[in-house]
Amino acid sequence: MIKIITRTLKEIEPLDNALLIEGLPGIGHVGRLAAEHLVHEFKGEKFLELFCYDFPPQVLVKDDGTIEYMSAEFYVIEDPKPMIVVLGNTQALSPVGQYYLSENIVDIGIKYGANFVYTLGGFGVGKLCEEVKVYGATTSKKLAEKLKENGILFRTDGGGIVGAAGLMLMFADLRGIDGVCLMGETPGYLIDPNAAKAVLEKFCKLENIEINMEELEKRAKGMEQFIEKIKKFEEEMMKAAQAKPPNEEDLRYIG
Repeated sequence: MIKIITRTLKEIEPLDNALLIEGLPGIGHVGRLAAEHLVHEFKGEKFLELFCYDFPPQVLVKDDGTIEYMSAEFYVIEDPKPMIVVLGNTQALSPVGQYYLSENIVDIGIKYGANFVYTLGGFGVGKLCEEVKVYGATTSKKLAEKLKENGILFRTDGGGIVGAAGLMLMFADLRGIDGVCLMGETPGYLIDPNAAKAVLEKFCKLENIEINMEELEKRAKGMEQFIEKIKKFEEEMMKAAQAKPPNEEDLRYIG
């Protein structure tokens, strides 16, 4: 059995009909960015930390020389509706660790009043997306219809959802509560605030809440400018390579 330790930072009463929202690191950091934005905009307060013996065997060193643990952090939001948001800087390393971690997160959420689970993440497509599509998965056919009505797509290739984003839905279902996973299309090799924004828009539509997206939009614009610079650099390198005639050194390696 993999050991898990929790540290309570603030005692809180169980919430009424809370949403448990997972935003651990994953493809394009989509889920983490979306969940961080929720915490920032709705002034979430950290009340519990979780440490798992299957997290990477290291600590991070911050700019001021102090250390940061590998952990998952639980934040409470009371308005516009009760939410428990889980952030973190890692996921478990092994399949067994992923199961233990996902089960514990769901159980902690239920302990503090959660009766519905959302997991947020990225759907890697290996290329830049001009218009981000959001894919979903859920624990019931009734919820699947609701997702369809809100423009959320479903995979038809039989693919799975790896890590906490998928396993938390399983443990939610086993505990008798429903859950939804929302995944924004992303290249997969860049931190993607644009995909995070698309996921949050669908989440807000499903939950009938509003959130200011200005900060995510700024980050998305900055990432677009960065991508344009990379494209321009690659084009210039390609032109330079095509314009350069082969020299004797190059010809020695031909034929």
